[in-house]
Amino acid sequence: MINADFARDTWRKLFFISGRLRTTSYGILGKDYECSFAQFPIIQFFFTYPNATPAVKDLTSYIGFPSGAVSQAVEGLVRNSVLVRIPSEKDRRSTLIRATDELRAVRDGAINHFQKMLDAFKAGGYATPEEIALADEIFVRLAESRTGGEISVVKTPADLAVPGLVKHSFIDPEQLKALPPWIMTMHFVTVLKGPTLVYYYGTRGGRMTLGKLRLLDHLFLLSESGESPMVKDLAARFRISAGVTSQTLNAMIQDGVVERISSPDRRTIRIRLTQEGLRLRRQTSAVYTRFMQNFLSSVETDQAESFSRILDKFLVFLENDGKRFLLS
Repeated sequence: MINADFARDTWRKLFFISGRLRTTSYGILGKDYECSFAQFPIIQFFFTYPNATPAVKDLTSYIGFPSGAVSQAVEGLVRNSVLVRIPSEKDRRSTLIRATDELRAVRDGAINHFQKMLDAFKAGGYATPEEIALADEIFVRLAESRTGGEISVVKTPADLAVPGLVKHSFIDPEQLKALPPWIMTMHFVTVLKGPTLVYYYGTRGGRMTLGKLRLLDHLFLLSESGESPMVKDLAARFRISAGVTSQTLNAMIQDGVVERISSPDRRTIRIRLTQEGLRLRRQTSAVYTRFMQNFLSSVETDQAESFSRILDKFLVFLENDGKRFLLS
């Protein structure tokens, strides 16, 4: 069995890479989608499966969100011309959801952009062809493990990690293998992380948004080194206004997961997670760690170690040559 520290470290690398690529994908072709936490995995679904025509109930099962939240998220995306409703050929009383040409264009632009990034990664000598082939294989297995593959995530209610873990008729494993590993990384991290945070956060009655999620994760990572940032630090980190940052933090304070504290000189106010916020984030971290332990234990130990090293090399690439591919 892969040890927990190794699994946790691998998850963090995947999460960081996914976040950078996810942000980049929305800047491609000049289109910036300001999507809610519920809308994001729906857009990600159609990035991965652009020709799928699921019903709302299919998306509900796939994402693991309440049906009302998914319906509301879909309606917002339809109003923004990202998705369109079409009648079902089997039952004219029901409708299906399809990506618009606009969303497909953004998705195709993202894939072309990431392919250029991959070519630069290869050309820069960061990894050998054999290493890249191994990484591609493991990315495919990760994606398949979330879409009905051999890795079992949910065993008991206490292990609830991905509500609605099922295999869907509109998910073609062969299509997964044809996707760039970057798309699969975003796909995997999003569909595993989203429902998990919603499940744990929802036990408090709060509403998790994408903004809250990003701040929660960042504050958790800073807490491990004893750092407590100011609002301006968070605003600069995520390239959003101080006003929006304060508004999001105020909501998290009401939820009981964040608090403001005075600095030692009492001249500045800093932000940190409350004990409840730390507990919440540690719970979810344990879920991710358990999943990665289960998954990485299903591959050869040397392959798991090689995969982790390849992620390290890609992080180095992002900080060097890869910077020109990352859009603000």
